[in-house]
Amino acid sequence: MAMSTDDSVATNKPKINAYVNEQINQAIEAEMAKERRSKSQMIELLLEEALKARGYLLSQDAGQQDKTAD
Repeated sequence: MAMSTDDSVATNKPKINAYVNEQINQAIEAEMAKERRSKSQMIELLLEEALKARGYLLSQDAGQQDKTAD
């Protein structure tokens, strides 16, 4: 994955590019259609869920580590 600091994007969030196989892409598109989300919103939600499942504590603001766990 590559991170970019493209100033043309209308958000302060880091941009991440990832290459996935067609099966993963189809699964993401099916979920985004079901939940009526954009692809970037769906991928952010899936990444957050995966990180929580692996034991990373994330605050309500996705991507920021929960400081209360110290």
